[in-house]
Amino acid sequence: MTVLSISSRALTPVATRRRVLARPATELPHLTRYRGGTYSHTVDRIVFADGTTARTDLIRLHPNVDAYSLDFTGIAPHIPSRYRLGTWSALTHLRSRDYEAEVDWILRHSFPLITTAELSQRLREAGYPLGPANINEHEAIAATQAAIWYLTNGLALDTQPLNVPVAVRRDSGPVTTFEFDGQPQLGGYSVWNASDTAVTVRLQKSANGVDWLDVSGSRLTTGPAKGRYQRALGVGSTLSSSAHGHRGHGYRYYRLIATAEAGTPMIGPVTFWLTGTRHYRNADRIVHLYNYLLAGTLEAAIETDELGLVDGRATATAELVGPFQVRTPLTLNVTDGHTLVDADGFAIHDVVRPGTDFYLRPAPGTSSATLTATPAHHHTGRVLAGVGPEGSERFTPVALAVTTDVAIHFDISWDGDCDHC
Repeated sequence: MTVLSISSRALTPVATRRRVLARPATELPHLTRYRGGTYSHTVDRIVFADGTTARTDLIRLHPNVDAYSLDFTGIAPHIPSRYRLGTWSALTHLRSRDYEAEVDWILRHSFPLITTAELSQRLREAGYPLGPANINEHEAIAATQAAIWYLTNGLALDTQPLNVPVAVRRDSGPVTTFEFDGQPQLGGYSVWNASDTAVTVRLQKSANGVDWLDVSGSRLTTGPAKGRYQRALGVGSTLSSSAHGHRGHGYRYYRLIATAEAGTPMIGPVTFWLTGTRHYRNADRIVHLYNYLLAGTLEAAIETDELGLVDGRATATAELVGPFQVRTPLTLNVTDGHTLVDADGFAIHDVVRPGTDFYLRPAPGTSSATLTATPAHHHTGRVLAGVGPEGSERFTPVALAVTTDVAIHFDISWDGDCDHC
């Protein structure tokens, strides 16, 4: 006789609640934060979308615990200060920002829990143009901190490409004007010929959008076929000013003038590349990792939801409570005289797979039990926080970048009173 053939008389509703408890994998001693130095090799500077800037670095708690800031507006202590282990829910400014699972995902998928070599490989596999060199530690820290501040404080990193115009205007005739944010020097351009005849294009530059000068060596004649054609520009051909020890400036406005031997030239999208500068106000690799981390946080909510217990069909009798299922492989344990059994009534000792029904055989006279689950993959949705001394709420709370041990508890009640569930 299988479990499913047992009589369903005297059925009682079942309620479940999940609790996820995370602790450091290695017991942490008392944590102390000292005033940060100013010459660390991992210090960097980032620019936000509103033009403000911030310095970034790992927050290092003694002894040897790395952490990231959870509040951009927090302050660092000026004297050695004791930090204690805390939780996300205990931080007042985060109660209205339910991004704990996302911040946990960022910590687990970035430096220092992942080496810069491995992180660089993941970026390349995700299609980011990182180039042959790996991301540096200070760049990885800057991108990770920026992604966390975006979630905890709503501060967006400036990721506007400097080689992409902020405005494009097609004037009367074969003239297209491009306005840039700043004064970039162009290293070249490419143009799409949308006609079957040869087209000649040339580039002009302007500081004010009124007075124009030809860009030396910019003339390009396409072939008599549709396709993309490109032209590299000489060094200094779009330089407007320079100063010793500083990058030179280019022009805010450029325009492309196209002509054809017969008819009106048909020009498609125009793209540019720069010279003498990076492609963003922030370092390219910081922007790439920042985008990678925030894109990855979309997985966090899915991962956390997978740790739930499927109880939609569960009811209780004196002999059995269930059936239950899991959404991701879990190792389940129960104590206090309860037993977990499969649909045939055999005790469960192995990993429970998604789609498999299982039941709780309760100890006599009980109306509740707690299952302890261990996931096959390490995703918790919980952030280990470090908080300052009592009465020092303005000291910056931090997220500890440490490996964790996780206990997932499913509290099951079938006594009909679910106020505590």
